[in-house]
Amino acid sequence: MKAICFSVLLLTICSVALSDEVRELRVQFQPGTDSAEIADKISGGESVLYKLNAKDGQFLSVSLRPDNLSANYNIYIPGRGPGDEALFVSAVGGHEYVGQLYKTGDHTVSVFLNRNAAREGQVANYDIVFKITSMPPGAASPSPAPSPVVSSDAMTASYGDIQFSVTSRDNGNGNTFTIRPSGLSVSNDPFNVDVQGRVVDVIADDMDGDNSPEVAVITELAPGERRCAHVFTTFAGKSFGMVNFPEVGDPDALSGYDGGDDFAFVENNFIRRFPIHDKSSPTRKTRQLQFKLKPGEATKQLVLDRIVEY
Repeated sequence: MKAICFSVLLLTICSVALSDEVRELRVQFQPGTDSAEIADKISGGESVLYKLNAKDGQFLSVSLRPDNLSANYNIYIPGRGPGDEALFVSAVGGHEYVGQLYKTGDHTVSVFLNRNAAREGQVANYDIVFKITSMPPGAASPSPAPSPVVSSDAMTASYGDIQFSVTSRDNGNGNTFTIRPSGLSVSNDPFNVDVQGRVVDVIADDMDGDNSPEVAVITELAPGERRCAHVFTTFAGKSFGMVNFPEVGDPDALSGYDGGDDFAFVENNFIRRFPIHDKSSPTRKTRQLQFKLKPGEATKQLVLDRIVEY
């Protein structure tokens, strides 16, 4: 997500000890300020839950600056917390978050080390900055809600009454695309995603049969080279967020890979297929990787389910 810089002001916090490994901190802004910063430290399986009271329609910014890149954070709407579906997952979207909220109450930002780092007892020192505003950060004056109307060169995909429009600078490496939904009943806020390459396709379908679609933005490094899929899901037709789609770790699944990816939604699967090569020469065979959408620790994830060759 694209970084947004802003000034940092003092913070007053109240600490409530929950257990040996979980700390809860209430974030309070000084009168007349809209931002706050904490310098903190976690180690091993420890986590910190930062509580921020915010209102429907306000904009929340969170920026984590750790000295150990194994440190991440999740954001949860009121009534949810670790173990529930997250509004934002920094391991997927990056350490900078800016978004408009759609529920009033205590939002939770959970900071933690990833599982491997926690098991190794690693330590992370970090600064975390919070900002809550009535307008998008950097806006000079109030502006209307984003319009679903986009430029004529935008790529779009639809499922029922829900539409997704994707625009990007289309300038190769160091690109950013913006995906903007319309037709969601609670929040149609856009996502900005930093990518390598350029957007070549946008596809949408309902993978898990809940009548609330998934959408994939396909990017390509260069014609005929590697393609990547950036997948999003919608939550009961109300809002949407990113799906965790990690790199394939099975070396056999990618043996003979030399680019030429194609992605598609097929029934209840997300498909990645590519031609198989032998020492960079095509073999006229194709390998198809089939992924299922599964609940994750913080958000939905795509899990490799089957490998087919034909």
